[in-house]
Amino acid sequence: MVRFFAPMLLAKLLPAHLHPGPASSFTMTTGAVSEHPIPDWSVVGSYATGLHGLTRQLALDLRPLRVNLVSPGAVETELWDGLEAGEREGMMQGFGAKMATGRVGRPEDVAEAYLYAMRDGNLSGSVVSSNGGSLVM
Repeated sequence: MVRFFAPMLLAKLLPAHLHPGPASSFTMTTGAVSEHPIPDWSVVGSYATGLHGLTRQLALDLRPLRVNLVSPGAVETELWDGLEAGEREGMMQGFGAKMATGRVGRPEDVAEAYLYAMRDGNLSGSVVSSNGGSLVM
């Protein structure tokens, strides 16, 4: 729930703290589950998918401030540090096998999606996916 409601509550405060106009932006984060369902993830998937609608609605309500959403797929980060080394490697290989790029995303890959969303003064109400092509596999 916090993944959905926290950005919505923060958006209420943004106009008082950001310069109005397309040079300012609010970029939120969802996940590939919002575009490609996973069995038994109905609750998480619903909140993740809800951010798509929230993005479009906030882009309208907060205009001319720009609002966008980044949707990363699997990314090799510290999130997976709790797994045993062999288990982590196997999981990353499994994710990579399900991606058109043949590998799991890196933080620097996904950072480019955020930079694009923040820099493109003509982008608003959009979703930028950085998922290694997993949605076509």
